[in-house]
Amino acid sequence: MENVKNFLLTAFLFMSTVCFSQQSANPLANTEWNGIANIPSPEEIIFKFSNDTIDLVFSGNVAEKMKYSLTDKETIKLFKIEGNSPCDSADKGSYKFVIKNDTLTFTNVEDPCMARQMAFYGNVYKKAATKTTSK
Repeated sequence: MENVKNFLLTAFLFMSTVCFSQQSANPLANTEWNGIANIPSPEEIIFKFSNDTIDLVFSGNVAEKMKYSLTDKETIKLFKIEGNSPCDSADKGSYKFVIKNDTLTFTNVEDPCMARQMAFYGNVYKKAATKTTSK
């Protein structure tokens, strides 16, 4: 019985460590950011990040859905899954990102889609307040 308890405790601690390290490895996961994007004129948008997708919300609707991954702690690679931009889904963009004082900025590293480059250029996004749900 003692061996079973030790095994379960060890397994729980291991899983907690794995979950925590994955959460801290992706500071964008499950966050929302408000700001202006040049689409093509300056418009208020919301970036909704999940673990591996971004919804670009404009006027309450998802205008663009992108898949993303972090190549290191400060570089994001993304590409369009669906949406209205002229970017092709084969156009994979790479951007440096900085999160400081609840502010997110992107700097282009390489992106064949000029429309996406211009949408991000010079813009700053503020972290949205975390929403809690009551049961």
